[in-house]
Amino acid sequence: MTDCIIENRAEDLPFSYILSDLLTQNLAQHPNKMKVFKKLEASVAIDLPDIEVTVTLFFQKGMLRLEKGMVGEPELIIRTDSDKVMDLNTVSIRWGLPYYFDEAGRRVLKHMVTGKLKVKGLLSHPVKLTRLIKIMSVV
Repeated sequence: MTDCIIENRAEDLPFSYILSDLLTQNLAQHPNKMKVFKKLEASVAIDLPDIEVTVTLFFQKGMLRLEKGMVGEPELIIRTDSDKVMDLNTVSIRWGLPYYFDEAGRRVLKHMVTGKLKVKGLLSHPVKLTRLIKIMSVV
């Protein structure tokens, strides 16, 4: 992966390594994801209350910085339990968009409808959320 820079400033949180490794592998294996990564400018917090971990991701067109805790006012805040956050990685991408009509997609929608997965900024930043899901999806 030649043009990707990921800086992990949340090194004392094992979850930060999971995110960093996932993104590194996805971007290396899928050139189309690298194109999306280079377009993404967003701040995203992932809050996992069940394990008391929050990581803020700062995407800046081909660069990513991970910070410990909720830093600043992220545009997107994803709040869920640790066992559900990885379900976002299984959402398929079809026609350039997340596909919620297969088993994995319906599972994510169910988490959202039942309040087990909350995405603050979902309606105000749909393009950023779509790009995030695209680069994080392992499918």
